[in-house]
Amino acid sequence: MNTESDVAEWVRQRGIPLSTADPAAPADKLVKLGEWVGDATVVGIGPSTYGGHEQFTMTHRIIRLLVEEHGFRAVATEDDWDVVLDLDRYVRTGEGDLEALLKGAGVPWRARELADAVEWIREYNTTHDEQVRLVGAGVIDTRAAVYEEVTRYVERVAPDRRAALRSHFDVIEPRTEQPVPHFIMQVTDKDAWVEHARSALALVEALPHAEGDGADAREHALVVQHVRQIVAFYEHYAYHLVDDGYRDLKMAENLRWWHEHTGDKIVYWSTNAHSVRSAELTISVPPRGVLTFRPTGDHLREWFGDGYFSLGVTFESGDVNSGWGLPPFASRAMPVPKQAPEFVERHFANNGTPRYLLSLRHNVPEAVREWLATPLEKARVIGSICDPGQDPDGYWMTGGSLAGWYDALIHVKELTPTTIL
Repeated sequence: MNTESDVAEWVRQRGIPLSTADPAAPADKLVKLGEWVGDATVVGIGPSTYGGHEQFTMTHRIIRLLVEEHGFRAVATEDDWDVVLDLDRYVRTGEGDLEALLKGAGVPWRARELADAVEWIREYNTTHDEQVRLVGAGVIDTRAAVYEEVTRYVERVAPDRRAALRSHFDVIEPRTEQPVPHFIMQVTDKDAWVEHARSALALVEALPHAEGDGADAREHALVVQHVRQIVAFYEHYAYHLVDDGYRDLKMAENLRWWHEHTGDKIVYWSTNAHSVRSAELTISVPPRGVLTFRPTGDHLREWFGDGYFSLGVTFESGDVNSGWGLPPFASRAMPVPKQAPEFVERHFANNGTPRYLLSLRHNVPEAVREWLATPLEKARVIGSICDPGQDPDGYWMTGGSLAGWYDALIHVKELTPTTIL
């Protein structure tokens, strides 16, 4: 038995060709993916880079399928909770200028490809009673607007508690366009700021409110959720600045809360570093070093079981945008050649189409099934701090198997960069 040849033959025979990555193309070739998703509550889509045009457009295409054919009503990204509130308002009401809103988003999401996906959701909502919502799962860029929203709520429902709330918010509410470096570099007593945030949360949680599932109860629950983001922001930068899994846990908690609050089925659009199921994921990100943490996808697996469907979107080579996590803190296109032999992606080359869909659960020969369950040596991940001066093969992740990480894959041969707004 030759496992490598078995894998190559499996990829050749079972990879379903996808003729295009155009989001507007008919979804007939993705019908199988919808069947595999089945009754899943959350579908995590994990491209292996933030900056690949074809991975973004393919994700958009999958979102259309899941919304139109399978009843998904929330699209979440790892951008921050309060940043996406304005985008959610846009897709529901048309309020605001989309490009201006996206320019305030996290760097990888300031892309024409994401704008096209958001615009499609807006158009869908204009003709359907069941609205599609946008959700920010992240906690690392909480801004002043969410403090103001919480304050307005307290002023309306419990004006006698406004002064107590402001005694905390007046200390910690951002008064700069750069709250992250201000807190990291200028605030010396970080514990005190965390305690102010936690006290504000306790205050809002204790406000009189209706029980049950009525409008008043739901409004209170949402405002409490807003304050949780403030707490998580300060806890992250005070105690978890080096990625240790805290941020991923909070993103998972936000997704679970959204499902419990709304009942929505959720498409979670992230990267493979956050979407995979792995009890302990290790990522190499030169020059930062090696990080080990439990990603969002594994928490979702624990809570939703088979209701969490994990889809990877891999690639072989091309040019992608990255680098905004390092000086000069600007996204730029950089070449990413084909992987070295120790990377798992090299096994996916034996399919003659530019892109294809492959199930890791259905019609898998026994020899391949064993290979899929074998711990990986390396898989590709290109995040925010890829440096063109570094060896691109120095960026990798491990910690689990393909079968543990994913239920299905879409493999793309060649990537081009996203279009930055």
